[in-house]
Amino acid sequence: MYQSRRGNTAPNNVYAEKKSAGKGSIITLVMMIVGLICFSMFQYNALGQGVEHLHEQELNMQGMEMAEEEKIKQLQDQLKAVEIERDVARQKRSSLEKELKQHPVTEKGNSGDSDTKKALQTARDQFLGLEKSIQKRSKIDAIEKFGPGPHRVKIDIEFHPDEVPEGTEDSFIIEMAPLGLMPYTVNFFLEQVHRGHYDGCSFHRNAGHVVQGGPVENHLTKKGVNVRKPFSTSGYSSMAFQEYHKDFPHEKYTLGYAGRPGGPDFYVSVQDNTRNHGPGGQASYKVKSEADPCFAKVVEGHAAVDRMHTLSKQPGDYARMVHYVAIKKMSMLDNNDK
Repeated sequence: MYQSRRGNTAPNNVYAEKKSAGKGSIITLVMMIVGLICFSMFQYNALGQGVEHLHEQELNMQGMEMAEEEKIKQLQDQLKAVEIERDVARQKRSSLEKELKQHPVTEKGNSGDSDTKKALQTARDQFLGLEKSIQKRSKIDAIEKFGPGPHRVKIDIEFHPDEVPEGTEDSFIIEMAPLGLMPYTVNFFLEQVHRGHYDGCSFHRNAGHVVQGGPVENHLTKKGVNVRKPFSTSGYSSMAFQEYHKDFPHEKYTLGYAGRPGGPDFYVSVQDNTRNHGPGGQASYKVKSEADPCFAKVVEGHAAVDRMHTLSKQPGDYARMVHYVAIKKMSMLDNNDK
């Protein structure tokens, strides 16, 4: 009997061990499931917090963008107001100059002629006062947005594959004139660069004295893109007046705005143009005493400008290039990037 009881004990122990092991496995499995659920909930909460944080950042960025857009709108409104004032002053000055030409003041001039002369002088004084006001506001805006300077811009170009001149330089760096000398023009150009207006434009003219660029399509331009439109829609197409300073003349490798009023076309001088682009240098315009605004100079990559100056030209006096050079991008550089 004793042996029989002992013999029956082994199966019972095995069964108990199996039953205990089964319970242990179930408990382990349950703990794993609970752990996975907890981990998933933790991940879900973390993800929710992350999404909420991203959403908060997005709202902050939208707020900043709206504030920036509002500031830009205010600046555009100010510019439009300035342009309206400029146009009124110009019309008034033009009308008075025309009247003075028809009725010149002589030594024995009558009171009517004297009144016309006084009115003309008043208009000129008003116009000069308007210019000074624009310069002052431009300097403040430039310092607030772009810093005190010196301001540098890198211009990346790409030659047409059908005419690639000898050399490897395909970019150059310009340094803007001091704000104390050319505040309005410097701020005007930096705004154009900051807004990306010149990206996609072209150097299209290879005259004997300048290489000229502006909103003209090139071999990289996508179909249907109007490269001139951004200038006109933003109000940064042409200058309000011809700013010029004798201490920053049109020497070789300097940049100036073309046309009357100047812009958006600009040029790089490939010779000293101090005389023919300075005050009174271009007598074909109505106001002969005016000069082209000179606002920057090439400080690195002169060879890129020289390469463009070797390109072939189409027939005619304008000296239009056969193959335009694409302006891939203009980038403002930090002072540390010098």
